[in-house]
Amino acid sequence: MEYFYKAYSHTGNRDKNEDSFSLRQGEGVLCAALADGMGGFGGGEIASQTVIQAFEQAFDLDPMTQPCRIVLNANEMILQKQKELGNKMKTTAAVVRIDAQGAHIAHVGDSRVYAFKNGRIVMRTVDHSAAQMSVDVGEITADEIRTHPDRCVLTKALGSSRELRPAQAQLPADSFDCMLICSDGFWGSVTESEMCLCLAQSQTPGQWLELMQSVRQNNISQDDDNNTAIAIMKQREG
Repeated sequence: MEYFYKAYSHTGNRDKNEDSFSLRQGEGVLCAALADGMGGFGGGEIASQTVIQAFEQAFDLDPMTQPCRIVLNANEMILQKQKELGNKMKTTAAVVRIDAQGAHIAHVGDSRVYAFKNGRIVMRTVDHSAAQMSVDVGEITADEIRTHPDRCVLTKALGSSRELRPAQAQLPADSFDCMLICSDGFWGSVTESEMCLCLAQSQTPGQWLELMQSVRQNNISQDDDNNTAIAIMKQREG
């Protein structure tokens, strides 16, 4: 099955873009990675770029490297850079490998991976955040994460510990036909229903991203965060 994809990254109204992403395609495999550096700790852009470095090095050695291994390798590299540079840089990470068997996903933090089938969301990664913990105990709904005061407080990130345990998921190939990987600066201003509505009006990943970016532009507040998204679609038959 062939996949098409499109991606973008924008600084928003911040001084610099601490989001990073990469896509690599090989024989029968498509791999993608996205990372959102945590600006409050300093060196966020270095941390996110380190995830991409680890991702691309792994792909060049073996395109079938497990996403979880890539995230763990990136964590070790970030911990080493913390020592070298004397700061506490941290980042989220979301890594996806799509092959003939399906999708293999590993993530840490609140950069999300969505899977769609026939225009509907069939899977979303669960944030490692204080706001998600409020959802887990029934204090707020999942939709209310977007406006929760602790939305940006992460409970897990690369650079926090050598004992990092990424969340993992696997999806059979026939269980999805589109995928969206995005930082919180993107999904924070585009609801799930808007993602689906834009998808229904799109024939290509580029069209889908353009429509969602337009929606996002209408929804953003004055505080416009770095925002990055990767849209992936299976080739439609006929």
